[in-house]
Amino acid sequence: MTIATIARGMDALVMRIGRVSAWLTLILVLLVAANVLARYFLHMSSIATQELEWHLLAVIAMLGSVYTLQQGEHVRVDILYQRYGEVVRRWFDLAVALLLVVPLGVWLAMLSWDYVLYAYNIGERSPEAGGLPYRFLLKAVIPLGFALIALQGVSMALSAAASLLGARSPVPVRAYAT
Repeated sequence: MTIATIARGMDALVMRIGRVSAWLTLILVLLVAANVLARYFLHMSSIATQELEWHLLAVIAMLGSVYTLQQGEHVRVDILYQRYGEVVRRWFDLAVALLLVVPLGVWLAMLSWDYVLYAYNIGERSPEAGGLPYRFLLKAVIPLGFALIALQGVSMALSAAASLLGARSPVPVRAYAT
């Protein structure tokens, strides 16, 4: 198994996560529309569905951030990046992935795990009457999201290394590697 093959597998996982995030966005839009229609035309409101809206938004943000990183749509200081040639940019991609993305993703995932366990141990639920139970499930998306960011960082590092070693890029168009 080559470096490029491993990176392709990781990228495929992140692409699926991006699709899940997109579908969740559609579900969120429909849920908000249904809540608005119910509130203004039927004079009905539900705390649980309102909480589900922000729960979905949190999941979309955490999962979508991984896909955004993969697609190169994240914030980067392009002023310096654009001035250099392809080889320097690959070295920069490798360094950023190994020195920032992976360590921070792993550290934040580990740091947030206690937060999830605490919510699980106390049986945390919504403080609102009629709110959603099992708040630890929502909080579990935090370490999951950061672990996925670390995984994407590994994929970025492998892609940059494969490119530096002369292998074909694992993904035909990698915005973060252009």
